[in-house]
Amino acid sequence: MDPAATLRVPVCSDPKWLRSAVLGMTAGVSGLFIALFARTNVSAALGVLPGMTVGVFGGSALAAWARRRGGTISLVATPGRLDVSDEERRVEVVDLTSPYGALLLSGEGRRVLILSQRNDPVVLIESLSPRAAPGAAWSARTRPVDLDAVALSAATSHTFALLPGDSLDPLLAHLEATLDPDAPWLLQPTGTGTLVLSRDGLALADRAPLRDPIHPLNYAVKVQGGQVAGLGLASTADEGSMLLLACDEATVERRAVVTDNPIDAFIPMSTYEVLRALYRAPAQ
Repeated sequence: MDPAATLRVPVCSDPKWLRSAVLGMTAGVSGLFIALFARTNVSAALGVLPGMTVGVFGGSALAAWARRRGGTISLVATPGRLDVSDEERRVEVVDLTSPYGALLLSGEGRRVLILSQRNDPVVLIESLSPRAAPGAAWSARTRPVDLDAVALSAATSHTFALLPGDSLDPLLAHLEATLDPDAPWLLQPTGTGTLVLSRDGLALADRAPLRDPIHPLNYAVKVQGGQVAGLGLASTADEGSMLLLACDEATVERRAVVTDNPIDAFIPMSTYEVLRALYRAPAQ
């Protein structure tokens, strides 16, 4: 394979030395406090408590700094596929020779790219950075949203953050030639079929699609053992047509409507937040 045709995009991740460094810092700080307490009338063993406390906060700061400098994980794009790669394995995200879902959210000077095909979508978060306008093929797949209200971070499953200052531009340019104009924006497999988001609406499996305009409503859905966050999406163009989607990772919205209606599909946090951003409910 021609190395020039390969694009490698490092993302925020844990370097190999991080665990040892955090443990070493905690042990070192604890030992220091034990030594300091030993020189007083207080039991030296009590030095473990402040030592562990300082070690935990120091280790958290060290981890945050180390992850933002890049670690072991990269996105590797070749002419035929896009993978997530580390030193031990390489996992395919998208087969670029087949149609795939792609959506670009923009707002507050940054962007979020969502790619999907056979598995849960992969989300790439770009921090503030100068960049050029994306190519023409991306214009139909770009939507402005309030990204400050989107609860996605590198801690979310299947979500990666680019290194501070890095841009999505090289990856967008690499993918542009493979974008199928007729492919959906997002594909989400669920236990009841595939949820398909397209330019014209939203559909689940073989059910009739919801057509724009789509009205959202926040729900607290009763399930065995409590409640989960629900997102009701109703098409005003087709009266009575509605999807009730639920996510057990999301926080139930304040003043959400309590319901025991059957859930049409459970979706992961990334898809839940993308749909909430696109179909933003009015402030309650």
